[in-house]
Amino acid sequence: MTSSKNLFPQSRKMDDFQFEVLQGPLVDKFKTANQTFHSDGVIRMWPPGCAMFAEYRNHADRVRHLTVRKDDVWILTYPKSGTTWTQEMAWLLINNLDYETARKIPQTERSPYLELGCLVDEDTRRKANIADSVRAVEMLQSPRCIKSHLPLQLLPKQLWTVRPKIIYVARDVKDVAASYYHHYRLFFGYTGSCEDFVEAFLAEIVPYGSVWDHILDFWNIRHESNVMFNTFEEMKKDLPRVVQRTADFLDCTLTSEQMKRLCEHLSFESMKENRSVSHEDEMAKLRGKETNLVGKIEPFMRKGEVGGWKNDVTPQLEERLNVYTEGKLAGVGYELKYQE
Repeated sequence: MTSSKNLFPQSRKMDDFQFEVLQGPLVDKFKTANQTFHSDGVIRMWPPGCAMFAEYRNHADRVRHLTVRKDDVWILTYPKSGTTWTQEMAWLLINNLDYETARKIPQTERSPYLELGCLVDEDTRRKANIADSVRAVEMLQSPRCIKSHLPLQLLPKQLWTVRPKIIYVARDVKDVAASYYHHYRLFFGYTGSCEDFVEAFLAEIVPYGSVWDHILDFWNIRHESNVMFNTFEEMKKDLPRVVQRTADFLDCTLTSEQMKRLCEHLSFESMKENRSVSHEDEMAKLRGKETNLVGKIEPFMRKGEVGGWKNDVTPQLEERLNVYTEGKLAGVGYELKYQE
């Protein structure tokens, strides 16, 4: 890993946070491989010490002071961990299984991504037609279903005083790394190899920083009455069980027929064909410009598998990811379930 002394020569303070601009050969390589959205670089923010898009420093305080409502439902994950899947489940449960509206209105409008508009500068937002996402959350009618990938310490302060329902979803780190790589190719025109991306992932210089720090912060509060901790693997293994558990958590009642229909709607095959959740209509917006990628570009909804990392991650990278995980989990007691 690149020395932190070489990475962080520029330090600044905000109301609640301190940030430093990431620099060094590995950072430069990562930025160069991204054809869109990294022109301002990458920063590390304290607390919690995670990497973020540099533009986010201009919005962090606004997000931190967002007004939270008691009847909100917050879907919180590290990227590529089953977020869209969980959003659709939660939104339908708190909206009386309104499939007609769910099909008609894109999930990005029904369940907005809180910090999306905070990740790129104003010129890029305008060209890509990206709205003020914080304003979209503020204007959404209750009950709101809100998505965020922010780590615990960057989320709105009122989450911990108002205490709305929070659903966190974790996923096997090797699957996250492989899926995040394909996500970067799709959204940012990433031209580096999977090995290059995993190198940046292990160095924790990709936006949202350390996957394990992100997961463990929420795992440590999993016993709070307003927090439910799920895993992608549990959803794949027994979706009806997770749906029932989520319904109970959200104080919703399902008949057997309603359960059957909801699980069919949430199947990977159904989700992939559902343009309201497949993000097919958002691809052109977020890419922003043509890129010079070689090889197949995977769609947003790729395979939805457990163990799909084996198609991208070499044995050498697998070993490095395993060592990384072992180091992060030493003495923690986190149980790795349903690995393949």
